[in-house]
Amino acid sequence: NLSGATAETINFISLVPGEGQLRDKFIFTKNNIENKWSQNIDVILLIDGQVGTEESMVSTVRRGRAQLSLLTVAGTSVAVPEMGLLMAPFLFDSFQEADFVMDYFLKDKIKTLFNEKGLHFIQWICSGWFNIFSTSPIKDPYQIKNIRMRASGGPASRIFLQQLGADVTQLPFSDLVPSLQTGLVKGGVTNTPMYKTVGLYTLAPFITLTRHGINPGTVFANKKWYNTLSNKDKEIIMNGIAPTNLVRLHVREEAKNALKFSQEKGASVLELTAAQKNEWKKINRKSHSILISEIGGDAQEIYNLIMEGKSNFKTYK
Repeated sequence: NLSGATAETINFISLVPGEGQLRDKFIFTKNNIENKWSQNIDVILLIDGQVGTEESMVSTVRRGRAQLSLLTVAGTSVAVPEMGLLMAPFLFDSFQEADFVMDYFLKDKIKTLFNEKGLHFIQWICSGWFNIFSTSPIKDPYQIKNIRMRASGGPASRIFLQQLGADVTQLPFSDLVPSLQTGLVKGGVTNTPMYKTVGLYTLAPFITLTRHGINPGTVFANKKWYNTLSNKDKEIIMNGIAPTNLVRLHVREEAKNALKFSQEKGASVLELTAAQKNEWKKINRKSHSILISEIGGDAQEIYNLIMEGKSNFKTYK
């Protein structure tokens, strides 16, 4: 059900939870574009997996079969591998630091990398912190040794778990629930809204707040298509799904609520002390250089920009 870019339709593709603020923003964006566009336009939201995995969606946009997309790092890193670096374990100490670095130090470089792949970068999004979920409580990083854990998409999550000595598998998300049910895996890595959406609190009722990574996905367009638009229509597209700071705020609120909801459903939320968190960090101290050499391309340059941004954030605060 994907037609190429015609004057009358815009295909906007993603994988969005069945309810919540992100889906609301998609519906708002569809209506907004349709109401303000310079001619009659129909925005088709293909956000329930009709286009397959995130990995296949990015090539759908590159081929011009869809015009707009919102994808996580795992999805975009298929086209722009350097994006995978943004999920590196313990790369950022706070959301504020991450936002500052991405907005003021990384955005221009990322735009260029997207551009080279025939994509037009529109905005950052956020899906909150990544944490560990498991069938039995884990606070000590050494408890993961040899345990079968599911890594999320992209290399960072796999390297994080490998450094901890876990037996790592990269199952598609659709296989996660049956794998937990059969005991094939004992846990994994995900963000809190997803933990709630999939109902992991019943199958893996322990969530350890390692807050070890972020997943700053992006909204982007097919560059060729974007370049054909009038200035007025370009402006509508560049407004994204909502102002970036608002998207971040709402996602983070939703993550807090998801944690509370999961707790009410019987999940045990395990907070780490500073000493415990340092232990997790220490084991992962080599993960950044492993990731940089595995990704290649401009990964080292991006890492340098991140480090520069982090030190500027300290003085900026």
